[in-house]
Amino acid sequence: MCGRISLKTHPRVLAELFGVDIPLTLKPRYNIAPTQRTLVIRNLNSVREAMMGRWGYIPAWRKSGQKGPEPINARSETAGTSRLFGEPLRRRRCIIPASGFYEWQAIEGQRAKRPFHIEPVGSDVFALAGLWSRWQPHDADAVETFTILTCAPNEVMKPIHDRMPVILPVELIDAWLDPAIDDVSEVATMLRPASPAAIMAREVSTRVNSPKHDDELCIKPRPETDPGTNAAP
Repeated sequence: MCGRISLKTHPRVLAELFGVDIPLTLKPRYNIAPTQRTLVIRNLNSVREAMMGRWGYIPAWRKSGQKGPEPINARSETAGTSRLFGEPLRRRRCIIPASGFYEWQAIEGQRAKRPFHIEPVGSDVFALAGLWSRWQPHDADAVETFTILTCAPNEVMKPIHDRMPVILPVELIDAWLDPAIDDVSEVATMLRPASPAAIMAREVSTRVNSPKHDDELCIKPRPETDPGTNAAP
């Protein structure tokens, strides 16, 4: 799964890569967690735009006040046949820019897990594949939500976790956001693990376990000894 991301890339770099205006007031984030808002790139009414979306997918058809799951991830292998994700996979794809994502490695015989920050190689930002929805409560403003698509791990991720987010190469950004591409089989060809050469994993402090911590120390490579908490996320 993918349950935490960072985004510290300068807005100008993001604007150039994704071809949209990004507010220069966008602040660096080092520990973005589910239910929080972060930058999302989408195509709305044939116009590419940036917006701030809430992490945790709420389907547009959910009734106001109705409780239900708000998945932070969608399995790419089954999204096309899912009642929840089939339609957005065809019509409401998006990109979640991330300077990195976190994953926790299980340690045999221990309850504690080891956190890693996975970063791009040769680039400043990942283009994570996602799906978005606009949910309208009856007594409040519309809420823009999203989920991140996941796939099988590549060789870098296999020792850490059995899933990883779908990372789109630059050459697929336009196709992923193109609303004219609505054939599930064609979309599925874009949902594959990133090249191992495109990512690197750094072990970091357990400081990142708490979403209350949102600073550069979260992405700092772990020293030989870590005085931080051993609590799992």
